[in-house]
Amino acid sequence: MNPAVLTAPRTITSAPKATGHPLGGRRAWSVWAVAATVYLTAFFHRTSLGVASLAAQQRFGIDATALSTFAILQLGVYMAMQIPSGVMADRFGPRRMLGIALLIMALGEALFAFATTMPLAVLGRALVGLGDALTFINVIRLIASWFPRRRFALLIALTGMTGALGQIVGTAPLSAALRAFGWTPTFLGVGLVSGLLSIVVWWWVRDHPGGPMERSIARTSVLTDLRAVFAARGTRAGLWTHFATMASFMVLATLWGYPYLVEGLGMAPGTARLVLTAGAATPMVASPLIGWLGGRRPDLRGRLIIGVTGVLAVAWLIAITWPGGHLPGPLAGGLVLISAVGSAASMLAFDFARDANPPHRGGIASGLVNVGGFSAAVTGSLSAGMLLDATGGHYNAGAFQVAFLPITAMVVIGAVRVALLLRRRPADGGRDQVSRGRTSPGPAVPPPAAPLPMDRR
Repeated sequence: MNPAVLTAPRTITSAPKATGHPLGGRRAWSVWAVAATVYLTAFFHRTSLGVASLAAQQRFGIDATALSTFAILQLGVYMAMQIPSGVMADRFGPRRMLGIALLIMALGEALFAFATTMPLAVLGRALVGLGDALTFINVIRLIASWFPRRRFALLIALTGMTGALGQIVGTAPLSAALRAFGWTPTFLGVGLVSGLLSIVVWWWVRDHPGGPMERSIARTSVLTDLRAVFAARGTRAGLWTHFATMASFMVLATLWGYPYLVEGLGMAPGTARLVLTAGAATPMVASPLIGWLGGRRPDLRGRLIIGVTGVLAVAWLIAITWPGGHLPGPLAGGLVLISAVGSAASMLAFDFARDANPPHRGGIASGLVNVGGFSAAVTGSLSAGMLLDATGGHYNAGAFQVAFLPITAMVVIGAVRVALLLRRRPADGGRDQVSRGRTSPGPAVPPPAAPLPMDRR
């Protein structure tokens, strides 16, 4: 099927019918709760291999290099599918796509449960990555349809917190299940839960409070939509915000933080684990606060993001230029915590993109934004490993300073781009155009004084 000739959803130009549900009402929260549970499940699938890595090596008879292909492939599929996922969210609606995502992940986990050879196992993880890629953008799409504009940033932040809970569920409980029931029953059970959740999504979730997502007879190509979305200043501001704020903490939390603190800086293992745990907990507190502030005071979003990206850039510059590379413990802890705050602030990137685009292109806009952060995270993680090997494979302080050059450069470049895109303009009376919901160039979106139909307060 050629996506270029599919009909695009029509922008809702009137209030929901009398039989519809109010924005931000009980039904809206219940729809979000189901969608957030889907995201929790996807995050669980994404991180489930972490505690099963040793069991996977024994089951498939592979070394660490071969084992890493699972994670690289899964993340690669996730990245490659972000823009297609946005297109499908706009064309088919989040209800269908979330249900399909759960079924794909269920199939992937079932294949992984019965796999005894690498090819079948790799196919299973690729399907898990594909289903995972279809979740977050569609949850954002539902939030934009079911809640008033002022709650959007807060709901995005709460959704991110739900994902963090999925990561917690994917550690100790999964490890206990593997010990108690074994490989096949555990992963087959995980797949069965996803399949059952797809039934709940189809039964309860609706694309819009007024009924099914309406579609127009207009035929627009995907390329046309992409050009229009990227032309919007707010989309580019969101992409660079995500690029600058999300990646550095992911590099530290998922791969290089512990070796850097222990091997590079000589920190005690227990202290290093405490620092990283504090970093992981920071977004749980910072995300709701930032989301609440961004929703209540949209005019402050630009200054908040410029401040966060600026501090983040300075922190990383200090880390890579500190004499001898032996950053003092308090400063190293500060680097982790500042990076974690940046990760929490990255959710405002989707807020910028939402204000800059009409509702029927919201999925594509969110997909473009998500590509920004994940591309920086993958580049930073892989380049750090390559540079550590190039410097002799010694995890000392000097080697880590070299290894962190790429991620520092990306944070600095992202901070500069964010500052340029979010700067105040005299022509707008000193107001931040992106924060006000109006972007240039690109499709003009009314400011809050004349909100979009979906932005009813």
